Amino acid sequence: MKLSKTQIKKILENWNVGEVVSFKKAFKGVVNHNWIVNTTKGKYVLRGVAFFKKLSELNFELRCLNYLKKRKFRYKIPVPLLTKDRMFLSKFQKNYFWVYEFIEGRDIKRFNRNELREVAKMMALYHDLIEKSKLDNGRGQGNVFCKNTVLGELNKFKSGILKKGKKDKKDRVFLNELLVLVPLLKSLNVGAYGKLRRYPLHRDINPENTLWKDGVLVGLIDFETVSEINEPFVKDIVVMLQYSCRDRKVPYKFDFGLFRYFLREYKRYRSLTSKEIEFIPDILIAGAIEDFSYQYWMFLNDPARAKLHRLKLYSKVAQWTNKNKKRIINELILNKQRGLFRTKIKILKLSGE
Repeated sequence: MKLSKTQIKKILENWNVGEVVSFKKAFKGVVNHNWIVNTTKGKYVLRGVAFFKKLSELNFELRCLNYLKKRKFRYKIPVPLLTKDRMFLSKFQKNYFWVYEFIEGRDIKRFNRNELREVAKMMALYHDLIEKSKLDNGRGQGNVFCKNTVLGELNKFKSGILKKGKKDKKDRVFLNELLVLVPLLKSLNVGAYGKLRRYPLHRDINPENTLWKDGVLVGLIDFETVSEINEPFVKDIVVMLQYSCRDRKVPYKFDFGLFRYFLREYKRYRSLTSKEIEFIPDILIAGAIEDFSYQYWMFLNDPARAKLHRLKLYSKVAQWTNKNKKRIINELILNKQRGLFRTKIKILKLSGE
């Protein structure tokens, strides 16, 4: 999506944000399009919504943001500003736009332990607010693991490739990895996981979507996925682990030390059962395959920002996780049991037994 200065001025006339002084497009992110705009009244973000986003989904996202603001969520979030007509959205050339005040802070490429601790606390507080809310995106409790949706997308992409006369490298990689990923996705047990209560969650809390200032977590952005599906709280945790606790040398593997540390910090504020932890490998597998499908979608719809290496990476994540299910569960649950055992020993020592 490209906008000229004249077009940006025209769009922003709908808000009381002053005259445009300068602007630049933000290139991070893979879905929506954002422009950082300096005006005579301050600094703002103009957000252009992806063409495939439904108006009902967008309205729900903005509703969630306003709910968090009213409940005094302690971290800054992209709260939409009202237009002159008291609306949150403005339409320009078939696209919807909205505006929020720029949040000062920087993102971090990879979290250290101190930063993981901050994010764990933030996520727990966020989950508490969502649990107490009556927010409903209308997506019900079906489509566990997004299994049906992702299988449908993968088959659609496969059919499109097979109709081609000549296949390029991305097509060949996609078809080759698909031979393993489809059976893997079909094998996931949706029954037990589907019994967990589900909520409209962020589902994309990662280093790129958090903002920091002087080593302190100050903001959380990019809530567009809250309207797409309902998930148990452990899904948010898994996405965090998937993107923030990878092995430095082998990115499709995980750093179990960071894995355990984040879970321990999260559980300082919210409970997390062993049963929920047992679902973590399956959620990781389903999420990696969903990312694989989305990455191919990017090649078709936004090729300038699509990355071939990500197709291979997401496939490796799914396959490695599947091979190491028992290890992952044992590492996480046994660590919990070790912690309880150490606590018991300390109590016994203090009591003199």
